[in-house]
Amino acid sequence: SPTHGIDFWNMGLLLTGIYVMYVLGVTLVRPGAAPALPPEARTRRGAALVWRAATTLIPPLALIFLVLGTIFLGWATPTEGGAFGAAGALVLAAIKRRLNPGVLRQSMDVTAKLTSFVIFILVGSTVFSLVFRGVNGDLWVESLLTGLPGGELGFLIAVNLLVFLLAFFLDFFEIAFILVPLLA
Repeated sequence: SPTHGIDFWNMGLLLTGIYVMYVLGVTLVRPGAAPALPPEARTRRGAALVWRAATTLIPPLALIFLVLGTIFLGWATPTEGGAFGAAGALVLAAIKRRLNPGVLRQSMDVTAKLTSFVIFILVGSTVFSLVFRGVNGDLWVESLLTGLPGGELGFLIAVNLLVFLLAFFLDFFEIAFILVPLLA
């Protein structure tokens, strides 16, 4: 959708074109920077090469569309898009005959660990928020942020710098569960 006269689809195509021109320029100036495959590695030609490329590219592109395409088209929320992606990955693994009970159990274990990590962060941030509000820390932060020079612009710059610097040390979940409620 256009924003301030910029069409983001065209912007993406423009950036892709610039990247292609850069790669082409580098390979023309320094051919050794992007050497071709050796002849013994190029066994497929013609229709066989096209078929191999298509069967290699289409499944991951379909998976990307299941996640991002459904969100961008408004067919799904981000949570639903993630669920579409998980279901699509299961289907692709089953089609490639790589889905077995061991792989399924391993993925469920990793998912359970990640979910429990997020829940513990949520519990910890809730406890932190309750204690912080109990000692009137929210009022202190409010007076600190509203007293910044520059008004609303100063506030936005300070908050963006704070989030930028904290992102070096904290994950998204910690920032989202602790800092965002504090700023809100």
